Amino acid sequence: MVTNLSFEDLSKNCERSITKMSDAEALAHIGRLIDDAFDASFERGAKRALYLLDELSKRKLVDSDGALVEYFRANAWAARSHIAKVRLSWSWAAPELEAELLALSRASNHAGFASLDKVRQCQILTNHANLLSLVGRPIDAVAAWDSALKIIPNFAMARGNRGCGLKGYAGMVVDNRERAILALHAFDALRSTMAEDAFHDSVDPRAALAYFANEATELASTVNIDAVREMQDLDRGNEGRSRTERAYRNWCLEHRLFLCPLNDLGPHLAAAIDNLMLPPLIEGLNERPNGHLPPPIVGFFSQMKQEYTSARFTLFEGVSSTRIHFSDRGVALTDTLDYPLYSLASERIRMAFRIAYSLLDKVAFLVYRYWALGKVPDRINFKNVWMVEDKARLLPQFEERDNLPLRGLFWLSKELFDDQLKQTTAADARELHGIRNALEHTYLRVSEGWAKPFTINGANNDGFGIAIGSDELEAKAIRVMQMARSALFYVSFAIGVEERKKQLANPNQLIGSMPLYSLDDRRKRRDPC
Repeated sequence: MVTNLSFEDLSKNCERSITKMSDAEALAHIGRLIDDAFDASFERGAKRALYLLDELSKRKLVDSDGALVEYFRANAWAARSHIAKVRLSWSWAAPELEAELLALSRASNHAGFASLDKVRQCQILTNHANLLSLVGRPIDAVAAWDSALKIIPNFAMARGNRGCGLKGYAGMVVDNRERAILALHAFDALRSTMAEDAFHDSVDPRAALAYFANEATELASTVNIDAVREMQDLDRGNEGRSRTERAYRNWCLEHRLFLCPLNDLGPHLAAAIDNLMLPPLIEGLNERPNGHLPPPIVGFFSQMKQEYTSARFTLFEGVSSTRIHFSDRGVALTDTLDYPLYSLASERIRMAFRIAYSLLDKVAFLVYRYWALGKVPDRINFKNVWMVEDKARLLPQFEERDNLPLRGLFWLSKELFDDQLKQTTAADARELHGIRNALEHTYLRVSEGWAKPFTINGANNDGFGIAIGSDELEAKAIRVMQMARSALFYVSFAIGVEERKKQLANPNQLIGSMPLYSLDDRRKRRDPC
């Protein structure tokens, strides 16, 4: 679409002040400014819109307008990235995309989000998901599209873009069966945009429909859709032996915490398994000592999986406990009159948060070792492993590296906050960072969730630690657990991309194979000696 406004008209609109406008009038003016800037590739208009949004946000806005300010801010940054052709570039460093992601995260987490009309809510969530998918984070994108579809189940743009995202996700998966099932669900999502009940939020959806139809046709030409539909059988799997195990598995499925790609399609029993593994690895005969043993990263990845699954169960125990544990009896504690929560169950939630957060740093260590970055290992964390040491500058080997899941892992790291690298793309990054630091080094004061409005909001705690409600801590722990899950997937997929590059670079090279054996579950019993 091209705007009919002349350059003079565009410039004149930029000069308008919002000082005497009402909040609604100001938002309408800024919205037109952004649309015109996008359509005419008029960068000055997008910059002016960002300035006016900063000015408008200084007013005492109602919550819904506050959420709209963040949504419009995201659209202004989208206009700037469109003008600069950022989305067409493979460059990992993209400040415009960072700013757009942060604004969309703030919009969807804003107190006024729930009071926006349902279509606007779906637009915010869908745009957020689209951007996550663009930077290489299909797992997180699918979750955001599904959030939109919970609000309006037939929202066409969420359906179609979810189909595109699942198609990309399928391309990362190694297992043939899982890849085919993801492709099937991608096809169904794409085709559903053409259904009679599909809701289109644009006046003319023909271009989008044509794109989705082409993507569906391309999938149908490479996947036997009918055969995959017949064999998928998503409702058959290990439901557990005991009532507790069944409750645990259902909880994991509902929160998408199993290390199985099929869990991202929903709480299907077939996904109740942690079958994510590293791809086959290629090494030279004399590349390392003890070459008769599997590469060390194989054991390291297994250790990370064990830590993840153990932390996941610890979290489940913490959030589902309704009894006083015998270890809590007779422990003398002081009632500080702010409804403090002290118990083994509460500690389990704290432990799960800490373990999940630490796994992100261990993924960074795996990146350091596999990609031979040459940094000092004890100074590496998930936020800085990508950067030139002591600089906020991307390492040269990552700047335009053709590895989408690795880029996705890099963009996932941007959801964290760091005292040196403060730029982030998540609204709650500082909060997660603060909770982690309080858990590890200072004081996290947890109060019973129901009492939070009466205790935490009105207490300054004299700057002594951080105060949080138990329900909020549970939600944050689940969020960090989901981030750790995504990181394990992306690093495995990224290594797979590099290993395939090795094979393509040396197609005639003779390669022997070394089988790896699964560890028998009976070996997981603690040796009493």
